[in-house]
Amino acid sequence: MSRKSILIQIHKDLAAGNVKLPALPEVCLKIKKTAADPDVDIGKLGKMAETDLAFCGYLLQISNSPLYRGAAEIKNVGLAIGRLGLQNTRNIAMTYAIRALFSVKNKNAAKWLEKIWQNSTYTAAVANVIAEHISESFDPDEAILAGLIQDIGCLPLIDKAAKYPELIDDDQAMLFLFDRYAANVGSAILKHWGLQQKFINVAKNRDNWKCNEQPEVNLTDLILIAKLHTYLGQPQLKPPPRINQLPAFIKLHLEAQLSPERSLQFVADAKQRIAETRQALSNA
Repeated sequence: MSRKSILIQIHKDLAAGNVKLPALPEVCLKIKKTAADPDVDIGKLGKMAETDLAFCGYLLQISNSPLYRGAAEIKNVGLAIGRLGLQNTRNIAMTYAIRALFSVKNKNAAKWLEKIWQNSTYTAAVANVIAEHISESFDPDEAILAGLIQDIGCLPLIDKAAKYPELIDDDQAMLFLFDRYAANVGSAILKHWGLQQKFINVAKNRDNWKCNEQPEVNLTDLILIAKLHTYLGQPQLKPPPRINQLPAFIKLHLEAQLSPERSLQFVADAKQRIAETRQALSNA
């Protein structure tokens, strides 16, 4: 099949709803639901987490990472949840689920899965730093989750494209696929998972640099600013705008901290923190 024929077939599949949306692991579904109750018993949540040993290990390693590390190492899931808090535990369960989606063993897909994961962890880490040090409008942990999910719509597209070597090996064709369909597929996945609308909006506007849907500052604004930093020096289907051309830049009042000239310096200054966050997300 020609590249054009393949793209037409994928378009027909997506238009017909013929796309497999990834499901959340059972432990993540349970924790997501249970942690939403502010009166939930931490011991109960800990026992729930212990039903999945891999998730337990992830939770413990994250709680002992530079992101959350306290004076003493934690070796108990209940204590880990106590350190993290209910909302962060819920977010980490989602992070665990997202991370698992990138471990699909398909050689044709591996290159793109790795590229999307690296860009996503970078976006998440930059968003976390901005939320901590520049803007007080955001929860730094929510910023990490939002950074990880903004390109999740690329994953089913990679899965479909992996069946066609002539497509998966064509960088421009893949970038076209992401540009055309990833936003809609990503928002469908997050709706399927029952995530809050603010996260769905992040995926829906993954590369919508002119997004200005809401007058108040929101999570989409933060992620667009963070993501623009990951695009510096990277090949793209369409060149991104200068940072001061984004409505999000104006809404976040970033003129003093993140002008086009200062953006690279900002990343350089936060290099260690960004690296620690990415390592915690990837290696736990």
